[in-house]
Amino acid sequence: MTTQELQISRNGQYYVSGDVTFTASQQVAYLVVNEAAVFANLTDQADVNIITQSNISGATLSAGIIIAPKGGSFIKRVNMTSGSVIAVFA
Repeated sequence: MTTQELQISRNGQYYVSGDVTFTASQQVAYLVVNEAAVFANLTDQADVNIITQSNISGATLSAGIIIAPKGGSFIKRVNMTSGSVIAVFA
């Protein structure tokens, strides 16, 4: 079992295809692109813009790409204009 599969099996995941805000207690560690995705808004719990931080503004991300905030912080808001992701809990 891969590290990713082990983390999902222990902590769970959540399908996102629109606009979702996660609480700090939900601890979303990273996103895995499920279907080609474009983000309108993506922030961590400190409201740092992950789109700017990761230089993905306007980019269409392919299935399988993993997106995570720097410094081990957790994801807060996911707002997508297209596609879907799986949010993986820490």
